[in-house]
Amino acid sequence: MFAGIVGTPLIWLAALQTGYTLAYQACDDRSNSWVVVPIVTALAAVIAVTAVVNRGRARFARDRAPMPLLGWIGLGMAALMIVSMVATAIPLMILHPCD
Repeated sequence: MFAGIVGTPLIWLAALQTGYTLAYQACDDRSNSWVVVPIVTALAAVIAVTAVVNRGRARFARDRAPMPLLGWIGLGMAALMIVSMVATAIPLMILHPCD
């Protein structure tokens, strides 16, 4: 659950900062791959964390553990980060890094 609540925003933040750092290199090379690859990699990591959080939430629900709210919050945060990662990737696909 903790991975969904804290891990996914940290993955998004790392991808965003990596994109800003690599934007100068992408502008010099006239290539979008410098900024697209970290975002796609981070999106895959966020999807993997979401799957893990969903399995953990289902296990807690099956065992009747007293943490259903935390499980739903973790799953909701992870799903929200998937939407945020896709929204972050859209301008990278459309615009050139020098724009």
